[in-house]
Amino acid sequence: MDHVVLETRRLAILTALAMVALCSTGCYTFASVGSGELAVVHTPDGVSKTALQPGDYHLGYWDTVTDYSVRSQEREEQLDVLASDGLRIVLDTSIRFHPIPGEVVALDQELGRDYYAVLIGPSLRSQARRVVGRFRPEEIYSTQRELIERQIREGVDAAIKGRHVELEAVLIRNVTLPAPIQAAINDKLEKEQAALKMKYVEEEQQAQDRVKLMQAKDLAEQQRISAQSASEIAKIQADSASEVSKIQAMAAAEAKKIEGQGLAAYQKYVQATLTEQLLRLRQIEAMKALADSPNTKLVLGGGGVQPLLDMRGIQ
Repeated sequence: MDHVVLETRRLAILTALAMVALCSTGCYTFASVGSGELAVVHTPDGVSKTALQPGDYHLGYWDTVTDYSVRSQEREEQLDVLASDGLRIVLDTSIRFHPIPGEVVALDQELGRDYYAVLIGPSLRSQARRVVGRFRPEEIYSTQRELIERQIREGVDAAIKGRHVELEAVLIRNVTLPAPIQAAINDKLEKEQAALKMKYVEEEQQAQDRVKLMQAKDLAEQQRISAQSASEIAKIQADSASEVSKIQAMAAAEAKKIEGQGLAAYQKYVQATLTEQLLRLRQIEAMKALADSPNTKLVLGGGGVQPLLDMRGIQ
């Protein structure tokens, strides 16, 4: 009996030693880190200081890994919030984020894999309630959506700053109001659009009227300038004709003057050269020419003491 007990103990000890030797030489776990992921290694001695990059790894038998995607991630949230007047509003939102790659180990130690539920989701809901509560329903539904998005994002960004996660965007995809309120807002918006359209049409008509008035003024000014130019041209032509007539009259008068002066000079010259004998000779020549006419019978000379001459037949 003692021999059997001793043999059993010896086999147990050998088995334990064999297992220890086997684990110390070839017992391990296998880990694979995919693309766009980082892995944090947990060992019996604690957490490794650096995360594993994408690839395949052999780890210790007792080691475990926690994978973190460092790609952009998106979560959709339907948020129940209250407007400034207490009206309940439902916002369909989406939020994009990703862990900061160099801070994955710290993220694992402080928040763990459920960091969205622990940090980002509550921050989004809190900031949405805070921001939306400042606005009226019609502003949330129509005019101020971009402003609300920006303020919610700024609030969430401030809330998660230093917590190893980077926020990319916060989007409001849809706003749902109680049906009567939404119908009233739609009706109001339609009326505002109609009023804006009518105002635009009126302004456009006024602009066209102003253009037509300016065109009419320009045409009237052109006609006035044309009439003034025609009047000035006619005046210049009349002045030119008058000047030409004046010059022609002056030239004619000057010609008459010169002609008179010439005639007077000629007469003065002739009178200076005429003598009684010369005049008598010219008279006789004239009478002779008259006597030579076939119809002349008798030629009478001028008065005075000169005798009458019968010059018929004188050769």
